[in-house]
Amino acid sequence: MSKSIYWYLRRHPLLYKIRFRLVSKKASIDSIESFCYNDINEKSNIPPLYSEINKIIFTGFTDDFTDYDKALKIAIWLKNNIKGGPGLGKSSTTALSKMINGEGGVCSDFSQIYNNFCVINDLKVKEWGMKNLSNDSTVSGGHSFNEVYCKEFQKWIMIDTAKSIVFHHIDQSIPLSTFEFIQLKKDNKKISHSNFNATVSIDNNINNIFLTSNSLPFVITNYNNKTYDYFLNKLDFFPESIIHGIVFIIGKSYAFEFPTEEN
Repeated sequence: MSKSIYWYLRRHPLLYKIRFRLVSKKASIDSIESFCYNDINEKSNIPPLYSEINKIIFTGFTDDFTDYDKALKIAIWLKNNIKGGPGLGKSSTTALSKMINGEGGVCSDFSQIYNNFCVINDLKVKEWGMKNLSNDSTVSGGHSFNEVYCKEFQKWIMIDTAKSIVFHHIDQSIPLSTFEFIQLKKDNKKISHSNFNATVSIDNNINNIFLTSNSLPFVITNYNNKTYDYFLNKLDFFPESIIHGIVFIIGKSYAFEFPTEEN
């Protein structure tokens, strides 16, 4: 297979548009609110490498850590130990290994591995995407972030692992959930963000990614890590787009669910 054909099958924008349309659908706010990545990804199915790295992350861990403390600790360690780079789209073990070795990792890769660390730390988590329809090529496309349920707040908390930020309304001590963020944006009310990682500078494109009227949030559901790991490892001689297509055809694909007030 020539390099140009392989690139076409792996990275051509048309394939992303086709896949995006095939897996996208509308869903009620209630169903998205109740969805949890942990429901379809048991702790026992998370690859061993995550537990090994988790011991390093939580060296000196104390029992008085809140859910929010744990969520931030994982996010900070990952950002400080992964320099990022090209998108990977690999199985969860391969992705984590490559990212730690400095071989790449974009926001979706960060979100993928963050999900699994949350599972093994008994944190309820879900992954969101942000589809940006801007004509500005520097921000158009998409972005990924996570949401973690924190018992001390009694709600989900929106957290951007790749950019080390959380969002607020008035009270800086209370981070927003994704639905709170969506409603405030809809009502044109104040939304601010803060950096929870002292070693990372604030990205100047945050407002253009999240606060523009052209950005549309969606939650990623039905992502079974064990299933995707199996196919991504067994069929790694194929471009990722082909592998994802196969998983879609056999009915085991993830879905992009856009929240709607309609039932």
